[in-house]
Amino acid sequence: MYLIIPALFIASLNYFAVEGNNDQQGDNGDTTTIKVSPLPLRLTFYAYLIFLGIRGMIEKRKTRTEIMTKLYRERAEARGEVVVDPNQVTRYLHQHRLDVIRAHSLCSCCCSCCCYAHDLTLDDNNEFEDAVEEDSCSRFWDCLSKTFWNACCGMWCQCCSACAIAQEEREIERLTGNVAPKMDYITFEPFSEYFPAIQHLNETQTRSFVQHAKAISKLSVKLLKNLAAVLAILVLFALSDIDKNFTFANMIVLLLTLCQAFFLEYLIWWRWNRFDISFDSVIKFFACGFLLTTPMAMIFELIVSIVTGLISMVAMIFILVEDSELLDKLQTDPKHAMKDLAVGYPALFIFSLFLNAFVIAALCEEMIKYFGYWMVVTPDLLPQKRSNDANNENGENTPNTKSLRSTGSGITVAMCSVALGFACCETLIARSIFPVHPLCAAIQSIGVCRRDLEGQRGVGIGRIISPAILLHGSFDFVLMVAAYLQQVQKIKEGNDDDSDIPKEDDSDAVMSEEDIPTLVFSFGMVLVGYIYYVWQSRAQTKRFIAMDRTAAVDESYTLV
Repeated sequence: MYLIIPALFIASLNYFAVEGNNDQQGDNGDTTTIKVSPLPLRLTFYAYLIFLGIRGMIEKRKTRTEIMTKLYRERAEARGEVVVDPNQVTRYLHQHRLDVIRAHSLCSCCCSCCCYAHDLTLDDNNEFEDAVEEDSCSRFWDCLSKTFWNACCGMWCQCCSACAIAQEEREIERLTGNVAPKMDYITFEPFSEYFPAIQHLNETQTRSFVQHAKAISKLSVKLLKNLAAVLAILVLFALSDIDKNFTFANMIVLLLTLCQAFFLEYLIWWRWNRFDISFDSVIKFFACGFLLTTPMAMIFELIVSIVTGLISMVAMIFILVEDSELLDKLQTDPKHAMKDLAVGYPALFIFSLFLNAFVIAALCEEMIKYFGYWMVVTPDLLPQKRSNDANNENGENTPNTKSLRSTGSGITVAMCSVALGFACCETLIARSIFPVHPLCAAIQSIGVCRRDLEGQRGVGIGRIISPAILLHGSFDFVLMVAAYLQQVQKIKEGNDDDSDIPKEDDSDAVMSEEDIPTLVFSFGMVLVGYIYYVWQSRAQTKRFIAMDRTAAVDESYTLV
């Protein structure tokens, strides 16, 4: 419903589109054409999107109403009421129906924000809990929460019901006593239904890929089926010659892009770490990187690019104030004025490229990949007991049978899988041959393991993603500056796109001599990042081995 039907709609919109004249003219004064889909088909597609929004809104309201019912019954029992009157529950829900509407309304999915009354956390004595230690993110949110809406109306602003969903998830965990995740959140399949088979494969060291492929959850099966369906539709779409811009050759490129990501996944998981994390988890983390982190990165990069664009614009205004001749030329011939600005003021463009590389690209993407890893909850990375341990079904007071070294390798594979899914989707938009994203994710995993496995609580998100941002930003910055310097050289020589000087036919050239230094430097950056990761990883592995030995000795003394 969420992938196949939209794909069919998009294919139909493109198939039935007709070309028409565009009101705007091209750079040379020629009339351009634009493809327009039939209005009824577009309205049907918009109606389908609205239907999905309404359906989701209704389901979320039902969930919130059920939670409020459970909360009311819990408070009634705490007051000593043995039997709760259903009429009282109905009146309570009727009084708070506006809160439910505010929490999950259709406008919160379409508009910029929606509000709902905030909740206050009380302890067992009905007193406010003591303030916990705050980090930079919580302090930033505290600043936003004390804006007009909270101060005057007692409400918080939220986007797409995000705050309401987080509030409900928190209450569900408290009501159910679910101190640790026990099921897949999308299919609601308990871990106990499929994870014992995965544990058995690991304990018996089964090397058959078929057996590993069979031991997957319902969610992974749905993801694989959707992938196969979308690929089949795209193949038929390419063979049917509906769109001249998407031929079978383009389909081959798409398949090769997927094969590149799958080959790296094969090396990282199956070749080296097949028993540290399951095939089921690899599918989920890869899908999260492909389907969730990519659109999130596009949204956040757009927002950050607006801010950095304003900074660059302010710097350009100061230049134009000092250079009146350039200002006059910008009003009469803006295209050539921008060329003069690029040639005459390289510091401005390099500063803008620095912001683009380190802030827009590196910072946003590395943070999105980090949080993409935390979006997925799998039983592989939770404390485990043996699959044949029947003495304690809940796993209480049962030592973790998975070594720290194996858990650390599983975290690395998981974060690299998210990065590979993200890189695969990004490669479909912009070609890249260097595995920068999975390498940066592997570097991030070193910091995550330090904090979560080695117990170094001083390692925060800044220390985790900073090395990855430095590598990613430097890689992009070098490529951007090299492209800028080449364009400036073409402008000086009069060989740019708007020049009247005839150019040599270089359509068959795969790479020019000017690109070789950039390629060598980019390869060097990737090599330096890989050496850094191997160095840190080997040192951390030694620490894990020592910690595992200490834990084994302590466990043997406890048994004695």
